[in-house]
Amino acid sequence: MGRHSAPDQPVRRSDRRRRRAPLVVAAGAVVLVVGGALVTAQGPAGAADVVGNSTFETLAGWRINAGAGLRLVPGRSGSAARMTQPGPGRRTVALNDVANSVPRTIQGAVYRAQAWVRATRAGQAVTLRVMEYRATTFVGQQLASITVPDAGWHRLALTYRAATDGASLDLNVVAQQLPADVGVDVDDVRLFAPAPGPTAPSSRSASSDADAPTTSTPPTTSTPQTTPAVTLPTTPPAASSTPPPTATSTPPGTPPGPTDPTTGPTSGPTTGAEPGWRLVWRDEFDGTAVDPARWKVESTSTYGDGNHELACLMNRPQNVGVAGGVLSLRALREATPVTCGASDSRFPSGRSYTSAHLSTKGLADWTYGRFEVRAKLPTQAGTSQGLWPAFWLRPTAGGTGELDVLEAIGSGAATTEVDKVHQTIWFDYTGTFRPEPKVATLPAGRPSDGFHTYAAEWEKGQIRWYVDGVLTYSRTSTTTPWLDAAFAKPFYLRLNLAVGGDWPGSPSADTAFPADYDVDYVRVYQR
Repeated sequence: MGRHSAPDQPVRRSDRRRRRAPLVVAAGAVVLVVGGALVTAQGPAGAADVVGNSTFETLAGWRINAGAGLRLVPGRSGSAARMTQPGPGRRTVALNDVANSVPRTIQGAVYRAQAWVRATRAGQAVTLRVMEYRATTFVGQQLASITVPDAGWHRLALTYRAATDGASLDLNVVAQQLPADVGVDVDDVRLFAPAPGPTAPSSRSASSDADAPTTSTPPTTSTPQTTPAVTLPTTPPAASSTPPPTATSTPPGTPPGPTDPTTGPTSGPTTGAEPGWRLVWRDEFDGTAVDPARWKVESTSTYGDGNHELACLMNRPQNVGVAGGVLSLRALREATPVTCGASDSRFPSGRSYTSAHLSTKGLADWTYGRFEVRAKLPTQAGTSQGLWPAFWLRPTAGGTGELDVLEAIGSGAATTEVDKVHQTIWFDYTGTFRPEPKVATLPAGRPSDGFHTYAAEWEKGQIRWYVDGVLTYSRTSTTTPWLDAAFAKPFYLRLNLAVGGDWPGSPSADTAFPADYDVDYVRVYQR
């Protein structure tokens, strides 16, 4: 992580260069009459719409979270279903088909879903979601989302390629973190399924893992998507309480996450691994505290002093917590200085800032993989100087190599960093080779405006970085001859929020505290 000195190599890194219209099914198509104009929503050739009661003339065939409201309101033509929740606060509400619309999938077949949605207030995020289950085992999903810009109707659409034969597809429309005074209307929900037959496409070998997660074709929509896709908790069909599987590296005895779709963050895009990546470790932060089987939390630690950082890293509820499906690392400006351990030569009278640092050292590590975090950063314009969130990897045995998946620093009045994230690899901290950094900007939005996804794919001879699914940087053994010398051994994860230091500088009077680095999930994939 940028300029951080590791406990296994405590040196100062000062050389870093930073910087409802009627719908008619006909030959696999839906014809919509919208404002007198004909619009065709095309299903796959030979496909049929399998959704029962898709136009909501009644509410038969649909269910919603316990405690939430579902009623009929005027729709695009006839009625629509309105989702509400009584409060207090916000709650994510899912409209779900009672009987899964596709009872038996065809491996490799493409299924297309659509829904029309509107909200009683602009700014509400809504997601269309298709999930594949073999019995109660979660196999994969696809999502399409929008932050509704006005009071009109908007179409969401996606495609999903089935990973297995004989599984079911669960169809949902989800109102994310719905306030008590807002309603979300849903109409004309369609799911086109190909007819079973011997020519159904299949691309999986007999020896492949039929229950491995898959990533389907990216969602499409006829309206621009402000938030292209959102990860929400996956809920098994019917009343099952079995959660989606956590793959191989989850420590034994780790409590499963809840399956209630009311948990989870508000909005923001997500990307999944491309086909060929297998989920091997994850934390969705669905509990009420940091899982000690997954994470080590620094306690009264002066880690980062090699960079002249200012915070005492604490393992206490004020600085690190889990709630609503989100891990929060919180930086505080302390009214009374905090004594940081038995010996703190820099601040013997106590430190004025506290924050948090987590790692998987001694718990989990990997050689090669895709490392992905979905997070909201505390780097808002003008009021975040001195803050330094990061997601990065260091070698388990120490020595050479550092992979910074994500770093960002806060902005003062000049707001020079407000749109930026930094992606870097290091050979060592003594200048044997210069670090190779990249300054990236988001495809849309800012790191502080909501949840965004940051990932690095590390393979032999190459490393690639992504922001919200867009490739932003790559290094290979050709561009970086020392790459394989530094990156060919087990690495573990670090997730932290630093305060102050040689790179971001100290907080100013304008820096807003508390400052929260919010993390929706961390996932690790391997081939």
